[in-house]
Amino acid sequence: MRAAFIDKPMSILYTDVEEPQIKKKDEVKIQVKVTGICGSEVHAYHGTHAYRIPPIVSGHECAGEVVEVGAKITKYKIGDRVTVAPQYGCGNCYYCKNGQYNVCKNKIVLGSNKWSGSFGEYIVAPEETVISIPDNMTYEQAALIEPLAVGMHLVRLSQLKVGQTAAIIGVGTIGLGILECARLAGARNIIVSDMVKFNLEKARDLGADHCINSATEDAVAKYREYSAGTGIDVVFLAVDANVAFQAALDIVAPHGTIAAVITPRNAQGCDTIEITNKELHIVGSYMYVCEEFEIVRDMISGGKIDVAPFISKVFSIEDAAKAMELADKKTGGVIKVLMRF
Repeated sequence: MRAAFIDKPMSILYTDVEEPQIKKKDEVKIQVKVTGICGSEVHAYHGTHAYRIPPIVSGHECAGEVVEVGAKITKYKIGDRVTVAPQYGCGNCYYCKNGQYNVCKNKIVLGSNKWSGSFGEYIVAPEETVISIPDNMTYEQAALIEPLAVGMHLVRLSQLKVGQTAAIIGVGTIGLGILECARLAGARNIIVSDMVKFNLEKARDLGADHCINSATEDAVAKYREYSAGTGIDVVFLAVDANVAFQAALDIVAPHGTIAAVITPRNAQGCDTIEITNKELHIVGSYMYVCEEFEIVRDMISGGKIDVAPFISKVFSIEDAAKAMELADKKTGGVIKVLMRF
């Protein structure tokens, strides 16, 4: 099959690779029509990802068409338009049995060395991970469900309430998805910060009330100004710098929440005493569950989320090297790069 194959660090080839086949009765084979390039695939390209290790067919943000089904499949048929929630758990542990398979210690992720990914023209997925998409949704739109589901999961975990103030530190693809979901959850004053002007412009287009360029402004002072000095009810952290975590501690209101989709591995130098002094709630978020996929799908198809501003450029799969270079270097401002088969 055709594929964008990361054969070694800093090398991605358009080539033919072995096509995955259905091996279990509950599996579905999907012809990928569109796939996105996530930051994790960029890490795989650099050879720095923990479980996307070259040589590999990576990719996990995708949409396509069912071309074959296992003997036990009744929910899907050939020709159905679908996306894939790209993870599944062991099915036997405490977390899987309680619907928390996203934190299963033995879960398998699409586009890893254990599950051939959507940079290949075909993928085989367990039925439990397959999600239908409506006829009014393009494959490009459907490929954006996955990154937006990350934001939806975080916002739901944060328990953001209608009328509360929200801050988002870091508005790349995930941060912008958090912005969309916080807006839909009813945040009344959304303040964002980033060091990239292009990202801030996108955030403003998507409804941010205030945008702070942390490369040129005192971000903490600006957050305090825009929140009238009372602090932010919910601070979303979407960047892994220590300075960002400290900023979150500085600007969150007493009894507020810091909800993090990414945190620094070592928070050395951060004044974490504020966690107790302010009686803060700290919430971590890891990927999502299928329910969030379905919520985001319905929001996009219902016109409540417009993903067009997220799509920077769509390449043919034959131009995978150019696509990866753009996703990596982000020359000229980039949110999401897609590849089409």
